[in-house]
Amino acid sequence: MKYLLTAKACLAAACALLPAASAAEDWKVSSSVNYDTGKYGTSDRTDSVYIPFTLKRYYGYADLSVTVPWLRQSSTGRVTRVGGRPARAAGKTQAPAGSCESGPGDILVRGGYVVKEEGPRSFDLSLAGLLKLPTANEHKGLGTGELDEGLGLELAKKISPRFTLLADGYYTIIGDPAGIDYSNQLSFDIGFSRPVAADLTLTVLYETRSALLDGNSDPRDLSFSLDYKAADGNRYSGGLLLGLSDGSPDAGLSAGVSRRF
Repeated sequence: MKYLLTAKACLAAACALLPAASAAEDWKVSSSVNYDTGKYGTSDRTDSVYIPFTLKRYYGYADLSVTVPWLRQSSTGRVTRVGGRPARAAGKTQAPAGSCESGPGDILVRGGYVVKEEGPRSFDLSLAGLLKLPTANEHKGLGTGELDEGLGLELAKKISPRFTLLADGYYTIIGDPAGIDYSNQLSFDIGFSRPVAADLTLTVLYETRSALLDGNSDPRDLSFSLDYKAADGNRYSGGLLLGLSDGSPDAGLSAGVSRRF
């Protein structure tokens, strides 16, 4: 039953949840530059630049987004990308040792539906589905070449006028390349957001994910991000990530921009 949650079922469910289009449709376009560096349990360092371009559409209580990334990775061939994140591969990937590879990453499709809401920005509980389409070149070590499918819950609860509790949990079925048996992955994050100045919001999150291979460390990290809403309608963000285990990057930096229209 490993592939009970199929791509066709995910897409059919997303279409069923989305109400008919109306004049009130809302869109958001966003992009960011993300740099991370780490050893991921190996003896050699891997440096990555990940640039996703996302188009998101809101349908009342539902939303649907597509992310098309570009990435550049320098490594010794023992780290690959799974769901947009670097992870230690089983043995060496097919990328040459000491190589620097770049190209399109795996396309990510996400759909969400608010199943419970208590007042504006008071309490939101959303059901979300994820698909990772294997568009990255696995021979360059940029992906696994297999489809991943996930389902999760996302919660936001305002616990005071200045603090909002955030928590997400996901279960992802990881596709297995030939000769490799990746474990399916559980992930969980918890944190908060709060305004720190006019139009400036701080978000802090702790995230942990189960390891994809036996013997690897569970990735765990702590992230900090600032989001600024400018007068021109754009939102600008900057972030810092600190790895807390061998399975995570040692550190990461990000900068992004988004706009709704």
